[in-house]
Amino acid sequence: MKKLLIASFALLMGITTASAQEYYERGFFNHVGLNVSASTEGIGVGVAAPITDYLELSAGVNFMPGVKIKGDVNVDYNISPDIPVYVPSKDKVKITGNLKRTTMDVKLNIYPFGGISTFFVAGGFSFGGEKLGKLNGHSDAIQGIIEDYPAFKDVILNSISAELDKYNVKFDENGDINGDIRVKNFRPYVGLGVGRLVPKHRVGFRFEAGCQFMGKLKVYQDNKEVKINELNDSDDDLSKIIDKWTVYPVLKLTITGRIF
Repeated sequence: MKKLLIASFALLMGITTASAQEYYERGFFNHVGLNVSASTEGIGVGVAAPITDYLELSAGVNFMPGVKIKGDVNVDYNISPDIPVYVPSKDKVKITGNLKRTTMDVKLNIYPFGGISTFFVAGGFSFGGEKLGKLNGHSDAIQGIIEDYPAFKDVILNSISAELDKYNVKFDENGDINGDIRVKNFRPYVGLGVGRLVPKHRVGFRFEAGCQFMGKLKVYQDNKEVKINELNDSDDDLSKIIDKWTVYPVLKLTITGRIF
């Protein structure tokens, strides 16, 4: 009798263990997870599902709040001496870049060790958010020049510009600068980290580090790309970012949850 009870208990434990293992088995979209994240891409929400024990597919959307970067850039007064307009010999204008956008991403997460391992490498792409940020600036000096010499307004507007990296950014008749910084609409992504987007338990955590390959930043005004002047050599913070920033770093902390 004792042996029968022990055998029955062992059988029951085996069935229970097998059922638990079957319940957590990862198959082709047999579970679905939701997640929220905070990262250098902004605040994100996403959905994910396993394909096998080694593969996981995810999609998400990220909302970046406004981040402002400022730079004091040189003003180029390229006005002919024949035009009777007084301009300062040296001048600067403060330009503010307001980085704010919404992006979406699709990624394939690979868990090379499968099983209970949470280490992964990821590949995919980010799209949307072509306008990385807006550019704004104002010069009281240029506004005053236009008001003092209204007959030469067009000549002044065509001859004066701000040297933002290698771009000659134009002013309007109010002395304002308006434009935007743009990147590729489709950006490849690679990354790695720890944690599964569809956790074995109901709630989990995940950390990821990666980068988007977004290419050279470009400056636009009136939906037209501003022409490059290779002679410009600005050293302000905003110009340095436009000149050097081709890869967007991603650091992401995610709270994950499994629906079923």
